[in-house]
Amino acid sequence: MNISLMHAGLAAGAALAAIPIILHLFMRQTPKHVIFPALRLIRERHKKSKKQLKIKNWLLLAARMLLFMLMALALARPSLNSESSLGDQEVPSARAFVFDTSMSMQYTEKGNDRLTEAKLRANEILKKTTDDSEIWVIDSADPRKEQPLSPIAARKRIDALTLRAAYRPLNAAVVQASQSVAESKLLRREVYVLTDLAGSAWELGSTRTTEDLEKLRKDKNHKVSTYILKLTPSDVRDVAVISAEPTSSIVAVGEPVEIKAILRSTGPACERVVDFQLDGNKRGEKVVKIPANGESEVTFTAPANLSQGLHQGRIKLGTGPTDFLAFDDVRYFTFKVQPALNVLIVADLTGPDDYDASYVRSALVPSAPGANDPIASPYRIERETRRQFQERGKLSAKDFVAVFLLNIDGLTATEWGWLSRYVQEGGGLVIAPGDRSTAASYSGTASSILPATLEEPKQAPTGMHFGKVEAYDHPLFNSHPQLLDPELTSWPIYRYWSVKPMGNSRTLLRFGDGSPALIERAVKGTKIGHVLLWTTPLSRRPNRTDPAAWNEFPYSWAFVDIINQTIPYLAGTASEQLNYEAGQEAILTIDPNSKATSYTYQGPDSKAPERLNAPTTSDMLVIPSPQQQGQWKVEGKGPNGVDSHLGFSVNVAPAESQVVALKNDDLNGLFGGKDNFQVATNAKELVQAQKTGWIGYDLFPWLMFLILGLVTAENLLANKFHRNVATA
Repeated sequence: MNISLMHAGLAAGAALAAIPIILHLFMRQTPKHVIFPALRLIRERHKKSKKQLKIKNWLLLAARMLLFMLMALALARPSLNSESSLGDQEVPSARAFVFDTSMSMQYTEKGNDRLTEAKLRANEILKKTTDDSEIWVIDSADPRKEQPLSPIAARKRIDALTLRAAYRPLNAAVVQASQSVAESKLLRREVYVLTDLAGSAWELGSTRTTEDLEKLRKDKNHKVSTYILKLTPSDVRDVAVISAEPTSSIVAVGEPVEIKAILRSTGPACERVVDFQLDGNKRGEKVVKIPANGESEVTFTAPANLSQGLHQGRIKLGTGPTDFLAFDDVRYFTFKVQPALNVLIVADLTGPDDYDASYVRSALVPSAPGANDPIASPYRIERETRRQFQERGKLSAKDFVAVFLLNIDGLTATEWGWLSRYVQEGGGLVIAPGDRSTAASYSGTASSILPATLEEPKQAPTGMHFGKVEAYDHPLFNSHPQLLDPELTSWPIYRYWSVKPMGNSRTLLRFGDGSPALIERAVKGTKIGHVLLWTTPLSRRPNRTDPAAWNEFPYSWAFVDIINQTIPYLAGTASEQLNYEAGQEAILTIDPNSKATSYTYQGPDSKAPERLNAPTTSDMLVIPSPQQQGQWKVEGKGPNGVDSHLGFSVNVAPAESQVVALKNDDLNGLFGGKDNFQVATNAKELVQAQKTGWIGYDLFPWLMFLILGLVTAENLLANKFHRNVATA
């Protein structure tokens, strides 16, 4: 820290503190000798009073000298600085303006959205900036390195800024601006961050900003002052569609599709009209009441006769008085209708005793309560015994996306060969041995695809159940990860197969004693197929004493959920995504039977389509980071004029509609302490913050308080001392 003086010459006035001493020396009276009777007591009293008066006079003299010094120092206008002072006049400066262009800056108040207000603030600063200054204009959504501009060119760049649905964290933009300004040779270096301080725009909890800025601060010759121009609305009021999700991204022909939307109100309770459109046609409308600072849910049902292929729609709010953000009034969605997936279940028991297959079949194709007809399902089930399977003669991945072998014994090497080729073609195989199975029938040729070798059936300890899931990231378990553990640990396991896992397998689920319950193996071939091995049957028995009663797992809702997640995973559609947030890389699955030689994609802005190279080694088409909110379409041209039509939806992240400003502790953590930045909410506060940065902390007001206190103290002391002398 150091002290600088605005009027250094006036500091010489501190020498005036010598005036009281000079006056004292020249105006001191010559003592007069008076002959007085020698009275001892009076003489002693006189000596004592003289000593006390001398001390009091010295105190008064010191107070008056200090008064002169403080008055001279106050006139020099001193200030306290951590670095050298730059003065309060405009000089050539290096200034970077960091604009928050995230969608929350669309919030409109008093006729201006936050970005427009930010532009006005920046232009006010530029008006006072000298023409030979260096200006950087940093868009938070644009990671490219900017070059310094003149103030005139900077104004044009600022006027061209627009809101972006996808952006990088504002931290990174601040670091970029600070590094650019620090490289300038101009002495005054400043970074202005114009933002509503919405938490969604910052990368909280990251130390990268703190570390990078700390490196710059260590260079004392390149000091950078940071000012945050806070543009947070005074009273946030908004109604938003924060979610609009179809039942599934992939549905079967005839399967009912529901679109569930969640509406959120920030502010008072309200009532809004919600419009549902699908494929450009209005399909429904509802009036929804939303509680104050709460959420409401609304559901729409798509028509049952939807054709095969891609379908795109939207959920949109009608206009309302309590809404100051427009982008979050609509949310888009895409789903695909395709033929039902074929699944083959092989189990020997039939008729009334068909326990081995019935639970899996009911989980995939359930029936309505009290009805015999199954509910519309995305799966078509074929049921065979082992002998019927043997008579089939072949098995192809084109015929079935998944095959279940449930409590089967006696498969031959030829049949295992069929299954091996099926898996190598990309097929999915689920094996669940039980009391009818033997270890010998799952050895030999079977070991080429099995995740583990069977050893022997094992009696489970009393109270045995599944343990906790080991792979929450796996598609079988990621739909309800927080609910699975308590559910799985609630159902008893009586018996299971002890197994020896292969080295290239992965255990996904264990029993309570640590033994493997579900093991997976990926098999490479022309495509990658998957084999899932359950070590306890996917069935139960009504009679607990039945030798085939190995568990009560099918009574659990987790059983239904996992079985229904199994088919999309084995079919390769579990990872197919058709709805994205802005900035995410869109990855679309291409039908190998209608693969095109070239592709083009087009966003909702109706600009000219952009070309994409057709993938040569995979069935995945990658669209790099689409940003604009709305419906996107992808067109493919085949070699014989056969066209393919793909598409997806892009939405703004729901967090963007939550305009909640960061707290002081958050900013302190981002910038490494409160002394490393200053916040201004209006022009007056910014001027004060700039003066503090340029001049330092002005000590004049404090010196005036000291002078006032000292004058008062001197006056009190003088009156007290003189009164005492007079009395004496």
